[in-house]
Amino acid sequence: MGLLNILKKLRSNPEKELRLLLLGLDNAGKTTLLKQLASEDVAHVTPTAGFNIKSVLSNGFKLNVWDIGGQRKIRPYWRNYFENTDILVSR
Repeated sequence: MGLLNILKKLRSNPEKELRLLLLGLDNAGKTTLLKQLASEDVAHVTPTAGFNIKSVLSNGFKLNVWDIGGQRKIRPYWRNYFENTDILVSR
């Protein structure tokens, strides 16, 4: 089942924004996935210091994508990002 199929099932209100949380260890490809969703160049991806947030329009869906850094010192704070999250992608 693809991401778009999951989104279609979650979207009860067509105007609702969905929050997607990307979590994973260092160099797992989280920022690359975020850039691909935003149709950005992935040739020069640098490690995330803290987090990246982007609003992405994809096939009629508005996604607020949170890309959280995977450094060991940041991991204890991951739990703070789960609230109001509709989709979790762990890489």
